[in-house]
Amino acid sequence: MAELDGKVAIVTGTSRGVGVGIAHELLRAGATVIGCSRAPMNALPGTENDPAWTERSAQMVCDQADYRAIDAFVTQVVDTYGRIDILVNNAGGTVPSPSVDAVPSLVSRIQGAPASDDDFERSVLFHAFAVQMNLISPLWFAIRAYRQMKTQDGTGCIINISSGAGHAAGSPTLVSYGAAKAGLNQMTRSLAQEWGPATRVNCVALGPTVTENFQSFVLPKDDPDGEQYFDPIPLKRGGQPAEVGRTCVFLASGAADYINGTTIEMDGGMLPGVLYDAGLKTITDLL
Repeated sequence: MAELDGKVAIVTGTSRGVGVGIAHELLRAGATVIGCSRAPMNALPGTENDPAWTERSAQMVCDQADYRAIDAFVTQVVDTYGRIDILVNNAGGTVPSPSVDAVPSLVSRIQGAPASDDDFERSVLFHAFAVQMNLISPLWFAIRAYRQMKTQDGTGCIINISSGAGHAAGSPTLVSYGAAKAGLNQMTRSLAQEWGPATRVNCVALGPTVTENFQSFVLPKDDPDGEQYFDPIPLKRGGQPAEVGRTCVFLASGAADYINGTTIEMDGGMLPGVLYDAGLKTITDLL
């Protein structure tokens, strides 16, 4: 038997990138995986040509800025599959800004934050959006999933996907995002204490992870393979979505039954803040 045979998992943010990598590794481990995205999709990406994966997966729509939509989504999953064993709070992210007090309109547009022609209002809305999507919405999702998990047999598993930007050393150019992820790390510990033994709650704090968006918006055009960009990282490379997925499989499996309330730093051993200037370069070049 695979590690997660018979388990039902929700993974948020599965239209692309890390979320797809997580979903695929959970499927490989035997779980049934329901992904979600803001726009309708025919299937969980990458499952179309695998009948076994198609049978054990689905992609549904959920606006995570709306707690009613989260409630309806979880209700639909339970009505369809009977239970929820695993929640991976992956959806989120941000774009670095060269100015915290006057966020450029291009940065706000790439992020998907509400638009405004006023510098102050645009900055306020940008930061509020970052905190909502990276802290408040994951909390809403966790609460709703736990309300189901506590009614079931066995122990549920919630995994929050965080970032090295949440490190106590600070995160210039990612101020609101870093603050939200620091809050997510703290929230993980607090929920673990409140919700055991019904549900374990853990966190994975990512360093640079190579996705299509990362290659488009982070790696400089004069360093497309990241050879210079990744040089400050001891492993000399970025992480891969599948590697994040395998860490989630471990945390959701019986091998991690006594791991609760921890944050795993999955960053290749890099020092805090070492890539902030390099990560901003692509944005400043666009500006």
